[in-house]
Amino acid sequence: MTRYDVVVVGAGTAGIPCAIEAAKGARVLVVDRAAEIGGTLHVSAGHMSAAGSRRQREAGIEDEPQLHYDDVMAIGGGRADPVLVRMAVEEAPRTLDWLDDLGFDFDPATPAIYRGHTPYSRPRTFWGLRKGRSILETMRPLWDEAVAAGRIEQRLSTSVVGLEERGGRVDGVVLDGASGTYTVESDAVVLCTGGYGSAPDLFDELTPGGRRLVTNAMETSAGDAIRLAHPLGAEVRYGELHTPRLGLIEQPPGSGRVDFWTAMLHLTAAERPPREIWVNRLGQRFVAEDLVDVTTQEHAALAQPGSTMWVVFDDAALDADAPLVRQWSNDELRERGRRGDLVVSADRLEALAEGAGIDPGGLVATVGEFNDGVRHKKDRLGRSVLLAPIAEPPFYAIQTPAAVLCTFGGIGVGADFEVRRGDGSMSTGLYAIGEAIGMGATSGRAFCGGMAVTPALGFGRVLGQALS
Repeated sequence: MTRYDVVVVGAGTAGIPCAIEAAKGARVLVVDRAAEIGGTLHVSAGHMSAAGSRRQREAGIEDEPQLHYDDVMAIGGGRADPVLVRMAVEEAPRTLDWLDDLGFDFDPATPAIYRGHTPYSRPRTFWGLRKGRSILETMRPLWDEAVAAGRIEQRLSTSVVGLEERGGRVDGVVLDGASGTYTVESDAVVLCTGGYGSAPDLFDELTPGGRRLVTNAMETSAGDAIRLAHPLGAEVRYGELHTPRLGLIEQPPGSGRVDFWTAMLHLTAAERPPREIWVNRLGQRFVAEDLVDVTTQEHAALAQPGSTMWVVFDDAALDADAPLVRQWSNDELRERGRRGDLVVSADRLEALAEGAGIDPGGLVATVGEFNDGVRHKKDRLGRSVLLAPIAEPPFYAIQTPAAVLCTFGGIGVGADFEVRRGDGSMSTGLYAIGEAIGMGATSGRAFCGGMAVTPALGFGRVLGQALS
């Protein structure tokens, strides 16, 4: 047995800053099942949000944490944990300024009002030129320095397979690595292993409605924190708030995988005025495609059969605005349609529907109804952007699932991030931060921009300082 002051389980968005701060005064062991540090930062867009940061002030934007709090609680339907949201928005500007001081490569387009989710009331969303990797690269020198100095010991390609508990206090972890299974003692254990986006069993258990899991998550997002803490009585909450991301394309079809780096549709009306319609398996439209309230669209798509939809449009729509798929030119999309490569194309709507797996009669009726609405400038679902009918062949359909980018369920924690049991008592010596506490805790029933990454970074720093 070896004893450490702090064991951090997971070297990702929350674990890295937690370990860096804790190592300023404590002996820290960091364990990660992956072969390299970074976790979801390798696949994340890295969106952060903060009100009152130095960057905002320099841009002449008046903002404050209270306004940020109000926006999050409103967008999230009042379902987030108010204590954690308050802490997150108060810490957020300090987190952004910390990254700024470290030389973070802010995209010049930020701060922005990001409209891929239901938007904030003012520009407070930031990201780097290399998305999540920008955050990792900015923290990496601090990490490497602490490892080189011996303040952080890292054990990669190593799993935590159990927690040691004595007298109601967690005081160690059971590790499984290249040298076998062994126990390490610790005064504090911090769970920041990410979510359960690559764990179909946990996703099924925590997400109502029997939704199919189609995900962008790292393989290591296997719900380890929940699997470790729940047997000790830890509260697990907010899974029912699950909110998907729209516009991703499953590739290859049937794989259960999406990747927004290689194929993502422009579906936000503010980015690209819609000429397409969204339909379900029955060929029916189910929500206005031009809503500013993206959260309503996300939950409407989630409720469709198979939690999937098809974006249907004609050839005239392709050249009218920006490319529909961000990473493809219009010519590439047409060619993919000819090959049947992630795009279905046909000269008749009936043939399009058959090729895509949509009810042909339903699609023909829906397109006819939509085209009538365009002519009369009145839409049954309240859509106001009615620029052109879907009438010029060839016609196209692209299937897009209600995909998982973040998981909303997680471990219940108190204001000091100590894990809370189902009976309301606290599990002494055991803490959780990052996606392990669930995005629902800091975002509610919606994707509130930056409210996954920023709280993970900020809470990591705060907890690390407290444990130092």
